[in-house]
Amino acid sequence: MGRTEIVVGVDGSDHALHAVGWAAAEAGLRGAALRLVHAGDEPPAAPWPLEVLARAFAVARRAEPGIEVTTTRSPAEPVPALLDASSGAALLVVGMGGDTQRVLPGSVALDVSARASCPVVVVRGAPVPPRGPVLVGVDTVEGDAPALTLAFSDARRHGGRVAVLHARATADPPVPPAVEQASDVAERDRLRAALAPWTARFPGVPVEVTVVHDVPALALLRAAEGARLVVVGTRAHGAYARSLFGSTSREVLRRSPVTVVVVDPAAADAVADTAVPDDAVPDDAAPWDPLLDHPHDRGALF
Repeated sequence: MGRTEIVVGVDGSDHALHAVGWAAAEAGLRGAALRLVHAGDEPPAAPWPLEVLARAFAVARRAEPGIEVTTTRSPAEPVPALLDASSGAALLVVGMGGDTQRVLPGSVALDVSARASCPVVVVRGAPVPPRGPVLVGVDTVEGDAPALTLAFSDARRHGGRVAVLHARATADPPVPPAVEQASDVAERDRLRAALAPWTARFPGVPVEVTVVHDVPALALLRAAEGARLVVVGTRAHGAYARSLFGSTSREVLRRSPVTVVVVDPAAADAVADTAVPDDAVPDDAAPWDPLLDHPHDRGALF
């Protein structure tokens, strides 16, 4: 496993300190190092950045006394500084306040989530249900493979379960309820079958599969109550597409009551490099690719 550092952005706010506590606990669980990054164009002699970093350092040490913690003070703007610091990291962690009306385009959380080359964890200040499921939204297995791998790995690491949610449109024109119910059952069974690579790889992780008729973002937000974590993928390929960011990911980030992990296609290598436990993989095994393990699952499921 090559990625052994978790990067967290700090700015002196309470929600940033919540993010430090979350990141420290995760670093302790993974045996990873923690890197605290403060960015801004304050004068080199200004004491404020050092005070922010010192307070964050103390929070990390209290949360996980045994982890390695380093600090970085960058003169760059927060988004480019965090993207640069997290290059090669296992996770990039940022905090977000609870006032969704203030989470506007241009916020650090939204910008780094759209552009990072590793999974981005956006920590909410609300207490995390310790036994809640890892909720992952799935559109297609091919498109959401990195998000699924991260969700299963996280559930294994924390001794939890995975709740897979697929939201589909209501039939137009409407069909009889019995026909719609049968279609939902078939959809759910097909999704369960497509999850075979993950259930085989993580046999101790319980899995729930739900198919609903709803807008994906709204379905995830409704299901997020009681979840420990929400994992969303984004299909933003290329610089221009990533600058727009997925509407589902953006809405979930803005309104989720719990911590959210965003997995961009660019983060696939980071997920593969850190998510599969060492004890689950023989030393001579080839890198795991769930779509190669089950070639018949390639392409869109729905």
